[in-house]
Amino acid sequence: MKKIPFKTLALVSAITAAMPAQAITIDELAQQFEAYKIQQAGEFNKLREENSQLKSKNTELKNKIENTEQQVINNTAAVETVADAVETSKPTGSHWYDKTSIGGYGELHYNNYDSEDAGQVKDEIDLHRFVLFFNHEFSDKLHFYSELEIEHSITGDGWGGEVELEQAWFQYQLTDEASLQAGLFLIPIGIINQNHLPTTFYGVERNEVEKYIIPTTWWEAGLGGNYNFSNGISIHGGLTSGLSADDGYIRRGRGKISKQNMKSGAVYGGAKYTGLPGLEVALNVNYQMDMDQEASSDINGGVLTELHAIYSYPVGPGKLTGKALYSRWDIDTTIQSAAHQSGWYVEPSYRLPTPIGDIGVYSRYEELTYSKKLAQVHFNKWELGFNYWVLQNVVLKFDYFQKHTTGKEFKQTGFDLGIGYSF
Repeated sequence: MKKIPFKTLALVSAITAAMPAQAITIDELAQQFEAYKIQQAGEFNKLREENSQLKSKNTELKNKIENTEQQVINNTAAVETVADAVETSKPTGSHWYDKTSIGGYGELHYNNYDSEDAGQVKDEIDLHRFVLFFNHEFSDKLHFYSELEIEHSITGDGWGGEVELEQAWFQYQLTDEASLQAGLFLIPIGIINQNHLPTTFYGVERNEVEKYIIPTTWWEAGLGGNYNFSNGISIHGGLTSGLSADDGYIRRGRGKISKQNMKSGAVYGGAKYTGLPGLEVALNVNYQMDMDQEASSDINGGVLTELHAIYSYPVGPGKLTGKALYSRWDIDTTIQSAAHQSGWYVEPSYRLPTPIGDIGVYSRYEELTYSKKLAQVHFNKWELGFNYWVLQNVVLKFDYFQKHTTGKEFKQTGFDLGIGYSF
């Protein structure tokens, strides 16, 4: 009889132990054993195939890692090359353009209003202003500022435009708190005379009080100085050229430093408080010894007094702001209409940030009395409207207004549309 190996006998014993207790022949046992061998061989082949696949994947992953490492090395080398190129081409500060900056702003207006006075009717579109700033830093302490403006798009015979140099002045920083100015600069009086970017105020047109009383935009040539205290108080003052209002019409008295008469200069001074968040309160005075530059004895000295307050406070998701301004000229003159000219306005507004840009709504009421063509003009005006800041430096504007002029007793009603930008 053929001997059966011990391992086989043990396997057969295990199989038979798991089977129900019944008689089994040697042939049946051999057949079951052969089936088991075939099953085990299939499982072994399956494991061998899976192992081969794992080896293949491992080799592929290893190749990818090696390629990635090489890519990192290549990218690092490229970045270092670009960095070296940038470092090589970086301005060294030795060229004039390294410390020169350019900015500007502009306004496109559409005005439409009717009036009971035929001379006060308008339906027109106008590129009111196109302005460029050119500034240069000569040193850490000495800076230069300039502003070149084109008004009403085009100049020349038959056209109503102007080319104006509104600013060209130096500032020398004596200390962190004190500075000096010299050249052609904007007089620091009022709310918008110095800062009149269209993105910073409501209404398509600037308010009438600051236009006719201050009169915005007003610049002179001279010397000035500022000092800022740590408690939020700042003071300023200066000596400048003056107006030449020979008939008492303040706005027409601006010489704009174009061969301007300098027989009588002016001095200005003021103080501002910004010690509380959102608050600005200011008082300013301008004095001129002879308002008509000694052209006649009809007009002598004049004093401009201006007081304003601005307060902004967060309300809900937006900000509520209130503005109020009062300004007055007192002039020593025999021209009745020019002796006392004054105006005031109040302007509440609310600005709300939205996902598509800020939206601001406002209302303004103003009253003023001024001299024009040796006659006194008095009117009140209220308006309401909104600004939509597409971006912080791009704004769309709309306003509706009613203006009532006494003396001539006529009313003017209209609306304005505008686009403004600054950069």
